[in-house]
Formats: sequence, structure tokens, C-alpha cells
Amino acid sequence: MKIKELVILISVLVLVSFLMTTCQSPEVTSAKVYFQQDNIDAAEEQLLIALEKEPQNPEVPFLLATKVYAPRRDWDKVKDMLIKASKLGPSYKEKVNKHTKRYWSEIHTEGANIFNNSIRAILPMEKDSLLSLATEKFKKALFIKSDEVPTYNGIVKCYFMLDDTLNVKKYTEMAKENGVFDQDVIYYYFQVIWQPEYQEEALVKLTNIISEHPEALQLQILQIQFLSEVERFEEALGVAKKISTENPDNTDLRFILAQIYVKTGDYESAQYEYQKVLAENPDDVDVLLRITEAFFQSKDWIMAEEYSRKLIELDPENVFGYDVLWKSLYNQGNKEEAEKYRQIGKSLR
Repeated sequence: MKIKELVILISVLVLVSFLMTTCQSPEVTSAKVYFQQDNIDAAEEQLLIALEKEPQNPEVPFLLATKVYAPRRDWDKVKDMLIKASKLGPSYKEKVNKHTKRYWSEIHTEGANIFNNSIRAILPMEKDSLLSLATEKFKKALFIKSDEVPTYNGIVKCYFMLDDTLNVKKYTEMAKENGVFDQDVIYYYFQVIWQPEYQEEALVKLTNIISEHPEALQLQILQIQFLSEVERFEEALGVAKKISTENPDNTDLRFILAQIYVKTGDYESAQYEYQKVLAENPDDVDVLLRITEAFFQSKDWIMAEEYSRKLIELDPENVFGYDVLWKSLYNQGNKEEAEKYRQIGKSLR
């Protein structure tokens, strides 16, 4: 008998507990009615009363966040109430995360659209105004959710285009603090800190980041650029060879590698790499100009003539092409033809 009474008592307690947690207060019930009537102000008033009466009820701050403050776009209060709901009710965490992601996406998309409009803007003043507006949207998006890569990407690009180096640094550091890595963010960060007095320190930092993210090809290319600028050509060449081997079909890397060979005076290797690039892009004037110069510098007059003719064929007013052509012809003993092209080049200057 005692066991039966104990079971009944436990059942009653469970039922009472259930009713206490599921029964809504009059204020919450009233608020839901007001929501159905689209009377947001009255619903807010009832929920604020409920918030004082039921400080441990996670539904109240959740309703305030999602039904009152989000439609008003009062993001400070939205975030405050979502955090409160999540703390009060573990069962609300999933719903809170879902809504947080949705609000972030909405605000970020607004910023991204404004950024895209800034790219299409013609007047500098209009462009800067749109970029500034985009940064405000991205700030709000990060306020709602601070660990999203696309928003850091967007805001750092905006500030880079606005020449706001302080904010490029600020949001790059903020991304790092929130465990976010993005190649573009790091790329723009190093562009702004690459100053004569910080070059060695910047190279060390960049090398460390690359070691943590070996897949970041863009940063390795930036490393090559920086090493070349400080005339550490052998190191630049080593990096360029390594990543070219790992990415044999990347013609941009081949082009970079060829340019480093030129700087080290290895014109034969440079010519070989330029020819690989031209095999993929035979009408690339910039590559033709570089390979023409490489053959001319190595005093290979026959090949310099051949490529300068191709360069002129694609770009008939290219003064450099005519300059190399007449000198190459002259060095082969074709003085009359050389003079003809010298005069053409002279007329184009």
C-alpha cells in the first residue's frame, strides 16, 4: 500500500511540475493574442510585465526578440533577449541559434548588396558613400553573429577600398579572436602593414600563417611578392618553385616564376616558363612583352626578333616591340630592315 501511495504522490508531483512549466501566464497569453491582431506595442507591454513576473521563463525573452524587436530591427535588444532565452532554457538554444543565423544572413546580405552596388558606382564620392554604408551593415551582422567568414571578408574589403588601414587591422584582429580565417582578410591586412619599417616582421608573421594554412595559395603568392621586393630572390624562387610544382596547371604561378628567374638573371629558365604560359595564352600581350625582353636580354637575337614580331602583330603600336625588333635585326646584320622598323618605332613615340 505504501508503495502504491508513493507512486501516486510522485505522479502528482510530476503532473504539477508539468503544469507549472507549461501553463502560460495571463500576460504571455495576452501577448500572443495581440500578435495575432498585429498589435506589436500591446504585445510588448504584456511581455515586459511577464518578464518581471516570470524572470526564469525563456519563452518571454524569446518572444520579445523574435516577435517584437526583430521586426523593428532593434538588434541590440534582439541579441540581449536571445542570449537571455538561451541561458534560461537549454531547450531554446537550437531555436536561438537558428534565429541568430537567420538575422545575421539577412543583415549580411543587405551589406553585400550595397557593396556590389559600390563596385558598379562611377563617381568616387558615390562609391565611398556606398562602401561606408556597407560597413555599417556588416558591423551589425557581426554584432549579431561574430564568427562568420563572409562578413569579415566584406568589411575588410570595404575598409581596404576606403584606405582605412586602422579598421582593416581592427577587423582582421577581431576575426582572429573569433577563430575565423579567410585568405582575403589576411591578404588585405598584410597589404596595409607592408611598410619599410615592418617588412621583416611582416614576413615572419606571413610565413607563420602560411605554415598553419598551407592551402592558402594566395598568401604564398603574396609571400613571393614581398620576398622579391626586399630582393631575397633565392627565397622567393624557392617558394615559387615549390608551389608551381604543387600546382602545375596554374599559369599565373608560371608567370610569377618566370619573372623571378629574370630578376636572378636566369633568362633561359625564364624563357622556358614564359613559353609554357604562352602555350595556354598565345595572344597574351603582357606575356609576349616579357618573353621578348627575356630573349633580348640574353642576346638571343633570332628569338627576340621572332617574339617581337608576334608582339607587334597583336599590338601594332607597341614601341617596345619595334625597339627590340630593329635592334635584333641590326645585331643579325640586317641593317636596312632594322632602320625601317627603327623609324616606325620612332614615329610612335
